Amino acid sequence: MKITNISIDSKMESIETACKMNHAGLPRKLIVCALQMAFETEDFHFLLNKWSLEKDAEEREKTILEIQIRIEQITHIKNQFMYVRFDDLIEISKDVRKFKDNLRVLVDDIGGIKRLSVLTGIPQPSLSRFFNSATMPRRTTLYKIAKALKQTHVKMGPDFY
Repeated sequence: MKITNISIDSKMESIETACKMNHAGLPRKLIVCALQMAFETEDFHFLLNKWSLEKDAEEREKTILEIQIRIEQITHIKNQFMYVRFDDLIEISKDVRKFKDNLRVLVDDIGGIKRLSVLTGIPQPSLSRFFNSATMPRRTTLYKIAKALKQTHVKMGPDFY
């Protein structure tokens, strides 16, 4: 990511797109992060412009996913030196395990990992590793799983997390 000087006109276009995104009901946190990045880099300005010009809803959704991935990557780089107390790691791993166990129940209800693999396009071994490890997956993996569960009309209750 190369930080560049963005023109006033480009910044105004990005602000206008952010307003459209807000009107479309996108999460404000996403919009603010994307706008901040668009003020710093041309590639984020390009992504916002791409979303604004796109008429197809599915293509717009793909662009939003691309924006989310880029924000996640940048946030990860910025936070990679964030300090987590060792004592907190046990609690964090318990939360991750609970999340995955609850998700696994939903996956089993739709036919198991093999069926989820078909619905998401994620290889079955990757899904097995995901459910058997204590690490959180990438946002894109969770998005694909959530989309597959939504397609099968699975509802996640308030006690899911």
